[in-house]
Amino acid sequence: MDPMRPHPLHVSTWGEGPDVVFLHGLGASSRYWENFAAVSNGYRATAPDLLGFGRSPAPPDSAYDVDAHLAALLPVLPDEAVVVAHSTGAILAAALAVRHPARVRSLLLLGLPAYPDEHAALVCVAGLGLLAKLTVEGRPSARWLCESMCRARPIAIALAPFVIRDLPPSIASDAARHTWVSYSRTLRRVVVEHRAVDDLLAAGAPVRLLHGEQDRGAPAKFVAELGERAQLAGRAIAVDFVEGDHHLAVRRPDVVADALNIRRA
Repeated sequence: MDPMRPHPLHVSTWGEGPDVVFLHGLGASSRYWENFAAVSNGYRATAPDLLGFGRSPAPPDSAYDVDAHLAALLPVLPDEAVVVAHSTGAILAAALAVRHPARVRSLLLLGLPAYPDEHAALVCVAGLGLLAKLTVEGRPSARWLCESMCRARPIAIALAPFVIRDLPPSIASDAARHTWVSYSRTLRRVVVEHRAVDDLLAAGAPVRLLHGEQDRGAPAKFVAELGERAQLAGRAIAVDFVEGDHHLAVRRPDVVADALNIRRA
């Protein structure tokens, strides 16, 4: 069995107009964009569930690195699309812009984990929650906790909104729709080990970063440093900081709609 073979992803679509692709973050799904879709129109949206998350397949033999995620995404993405991406999805979007430039007209990245090195990534990720902390620390209990959720998935999905109270129930419940392999490998190989900063400095497409000033998981200081590096390198990357945390598309969808320059619903 070839771990790099394409896998049919679950894809949500809505609207009419120019193509806009939406890529969610770790532990989420295409439903992450529901609040944004409710306040915007004038575009044709393609929002896949990433490989191993939401309602997409979770092949146990996949590497779940950047190559594997892009290989799964390419068959469902239109050409020359504006790509709006959050967190882990933003890392993948930056890699997409470098490796497949014909697919990307421009990037709007929300909550980008612009970690300068692996040490900074490990420190920040460890503060995101118990499962993330145990996973990046290599604790055996991380796998036990994750697989326990998998074995009791219907219960975990039902209980997730009561545990993750700061997100809408549909988004919180999808936090239980992954496997230990898809979660742990994506966290390690995409979020911790891959440097999105290098991709953005090499990409040719226009880039705009919209970042919450109170973002804990992806500290704003790293995004500011990326903006300074880009300026020194002669690379035009727009960086905008706004009041908010890691979930601007959920809590401040109007601000994201303004940044994308699309009509309101």
